[in-house]
Amino acid sequence: MCRRLLAVAAVGLLIAAPRAVAADAKYVKLVNAGTGKVLSIENDSTDAEARAVLAKDGDSESQQWQLVKDGDHYKLVNRKSGKVLDVAQESTDEDAPIIQWDDKAEGNDNQRWAWDGDGKSRRLKSKSSGLVLDADNDGKIVQKKANEKAKSQLWEVVEVKK
Repeated sequence: MCRRLLAVAAVGLLIAAPRAVAADAKYVKLVNAGTGKVLSIENDSTDAEARAVLAKDGDSESQQWQLVKDGDHYKLVNRKSGKVLDVAQESTDEDAPIIQWDDKAEGNDNQRWAWDGDGKSRRLKSKSSGLVLDADNDGKIVQKKANEKAKSQLWEVVEVKK
């Protein structure tokens, strides 16, 4: 009986531990310099393959991201879904859609990003393609070649206040 109670308590601690870590995590919003809108997930979805879009700044956790260092790059983890920002189907083509997907332990270059440029607003460059995050005319996030004149490719990091 005592062993069973200890086992149940240990399982409870293991399940609760990730939530405790996540509660202390620092989250940010990525504000698009061209529109003032924020990087979000379409329809506040938690589904894999849900599109990354621009949205009016609000209180949704789907607009909040954790920047997790991975070598010289970052993975961007969505607060609501726990999924990471991903180039769909590992594409290296321009206009490929940006989605959220489960974090992959290997073969994850399409889920890793680096800051490009100096200053308050900078570009996010894909490790796999070398292309940067941009917004199309419908507000959907795609990857494009860097363009010095495109404000739609510039992102400002703003910390989320708890």
